[in-house]
Amino acid sequence: MLLKENSKRPIFILALALSFILSLLFLQRRHDLSLPRSVGQIAHSVTKPKSDVKDAAPPGSKQTKLPEASIKALQNETLGFEKVYVINLPKRTDKLDAIRVAASVTGFNLEVIEGQNGADMSPKALPGVRLQPKHTSYPWDIPLITNPALQRDIVNNRLSSALIFEDDADWDVSFRSQLLNFATGSQWLLNTPSGTTPHSPYGDDWDLLWLGHCALAPIQTDPRRVLFENDPSTTPFIHRFNLGKIPDMSHYDNTTRIMYASDGGTCLYSYALSYRGAQKILFHLSMSYYHKPVDFGIREMCEDHSRNFRCIGVFPQLVDSHRGAGNSSKDSDISHGEEQVRKKGFSYNIVRSTRLNVGHLIDGKMDEVESQWPGEVPEMEEDIKVSFRETFE
Repeated sequence: MLLKENSKRPIFILALALSFILSLLFLQRRHDLSLPRSVGQIAHSVTKPKSDVKDAAPPGSKQTKLPEASIKALQNETLGFEKVYVINLPKRTDKLDAIRVAASVTGFNLEVIEGQNGADMSPKALPGVRLQPKHTSYPWDIPLITNPALQRDIVNNRLSSALIFEDDADWDVSFRSQLLNFATGSQWLLNTPSGTTPHSPYGDDWDLLWLGHCALAPIQTDPRRVLFENDPSTTPFIHRFNLGKIPDMSHYDNTTRIMYASDGGTCLYSYALSYRGAQKILFHLSMSYYHKPVDFGIREMCEDHSRNFRCIGVFPQLVDSHRGAGNSSKDSDISHGEEQVRKKGFSYNIVRSTRLNVGHLIDGKMDEVESQWPGEVPEMEEDIKVSFRETFE
């Protein structure tokens, strides 16, 4: 059972109060998505340093501070994207209800893309099946089938961008503040000229933003890093759980998160696609002879630089998977799994889980929000410090 932290946490509580205020404003003003200037300034000051930004590039070259238009765009009900989707099998109403409540307390809207089991599809419709004529179904049917449906919707509706969640995804209660920092990093990594405002608050000329994963590697030949130090939402080393290649974090302390150009990763708990990125995925993974899980396909697209598929990543991840209380066989939609009773749920790599704290957030009890690892995340007396590095250390 998780215990409540007893120490006073002024910086953290201020950030939580801000996130809750923003959520209430979004729910009350559904037809007016812009926030008052003062609220936007508060949101910015909580997560961005006032004087600690270090420009590794010459002054006036690359963006190191978000323009006001980008900050405002990030405050809308789709988190700065044109749409936010969740993938859900129609029979899993329990998962859909849970993520809808989590999104509501964070202040953003979800549109549902219905997943379809590959066993219900014609083998002729499965990409790559002609490479395996006797293979008519896949153990990973669900991610393979649902994701092309997302890309089709993005392309068909000519959406400039979309954010996608799996229906068991979870994020920190400070998720909106984290996205402000993420946008700062992505604009810099995308070489946004200083003093300009890109079309997307996350910068232009990206294909995929990988927010939620179970491993994500940087491009080995690209030394650029954006560092977020003194970040209380960073998972402590001992509790980080990943299933593949991750960045070397030995140079950084327990409270540092980094961003980088990515060679791809594993798991798709949450990711964003631009219109161009959706076109590329739809072509390579649906129209070509591809026959692997979609996260493997996206990783290979990030790895193959000849495809010019531009991926931006973050580690530790901002989104991961949640395992709810109750029968553990409910966790997966692909396999039944072992039947064990879990007395309390948990989320991988998330310090202050939105799902585990949803009751406190609904009731407005910000001082009762709990960490998954009480006492192991040091108190932050200073603002998050953002720095930009162009070369290897």
